[in-house]
Amino acid sequence: MSPAIPIPEGTFLAPVRRGAIQLPPPMVRYCQSAGWTLFRFEVTDKDHVTIQPVRGDDATEFHASLGSDGMLWIPAELRESVALGEQSVMLRIEGAAIKMYIRKVFETLGYGPH
Repeated sequence: MSPAIPIPEGTFLAPVRRGAIQLPPPMVRYCQSAGWTLFRFEVTDKDHVTIQPVRGDDATEFHASLGSDGMLWIPAELRESVALGEQSVMLRIEGAAIKMYIRKVFETLGYGPH
């Protein structure tokens, strides 16, 4: 399915609360337009997670679904593997996936205490 709207540019802050990420409205609109409703998580390292949309015949292998309110539940084992608690993360759409940046990456991108 080809999205009806362009990929939102930039990096967005997104709160993680009670085991779910609240996607920012531009990302929710894009995901809905692109038909991205089911997702698979891939831990790159302790500070990076790739959230890949699941398509067509891969639909039996997914970790989470996007709620109509823009909430994306994160599996407990993933939260534990990257020590993701009640915090905010940085999200951006890169290619055909959502990239999630945690902790120290904020500082390398110029955010956080100096």
